[in-house]
Amino acid sequence: MVNRLRLPEYLKTKIPSLDNKEFQTVKKIISKNNLHTVCDGARCPNKCECYSSKTATFLILGDTCTRNCAFCNISQKTPLGLDENEPYNVALAVKELNLKYCVITSVTRDDLKENNDYGSIHYEKTIEEVRKLNPDVKIEVLIPDFKGNHIALDRVIKQKPDVFNHNIETIKRLYPIARSMANYDCTLEVLKYAKDKNMITKSGFMLGLGESKEEIEELIINLDNVGLDIVTIGQYIQPSKKHLEVKKYYALDEYSLIEDFIKKYTKILPVAAPLARSSYKAYESYKKIIEK
Repeated sequence: MVNRLRLPEYLKTKIPSLDNKEFQTVKKIISKNNLHTVCDGARCPNKCECYSSKTATFLILGDTCTRNCAFCNISQKTPLGLDENEPYNVALAVKELNLKYCVITSVTRDDLKENNDYGSIHYEKTIEEVRKLNPDVKIEVLIPDFKGNHIALDRVIKQKPDVFNHNIETIKRLYPIARSMANYDCTLEVLKYAKDKNMITKSGFMLGLGESKEEIEELIINLDNVGLDIVTIGQYIQPSKKHLEVKKYYALDEYSLIEDFIKKYTKILPVAAPLARSSYKAYESYKKIIEK
């Protein structure tokens, strides 16, 4: 019998109260517009906090991913056709929530190969619709790698999102285990390509999959070498027994040590905390970058 590590108290999150009006409002708007959020799909531990603050990370291109990352709780089956109303519905939800900052992410759609698409056309439409209804909103996109296709990447970049986010997720050695259908170097190339196009770039990775201190530092230096602006770093929490096991729960002071390394040796703005995820304190990080 496998003895799994016990979840530390500082990683346990509250179950939202049924009388939390802000939380229920966000849920109703998401449901009414037939939308998905990564907050629900990936079982994000910050869902209660974000929903209560009237924020959400919209998950477009459906709720089914074509890849099989061993840490992710997003459904991995044969995806359905695209909802052509989704871009407008996202825009409407942003308006109804009166958001100042909107995060748009998606599942990976390697099946959408025609016209060098990979989902980029849907991103393009969604950004356009959000801006039509919400001209003052700031937009962050958290995109898949689009197979590194420059035509697909350019569709998103030409829409000038305020932040271009693409997660590296883990160290290079663990890619065959954690991200067997993705490529470490491709992720770095995507981030560099966006930076070369004058985007504010962002990425994120998890702790607790078996990485060493030296491997974490190497990853950070790799991200700095491609000009990254913002990095989010948080604890991996096993979504179910079918997913990769947690090898280590990082103590609070270890996050401070990682932040100290980033501040000393790179120009990257770190957001490091046990429950930090891709969209954690996204608006605050964006403001810090533009105020530099």
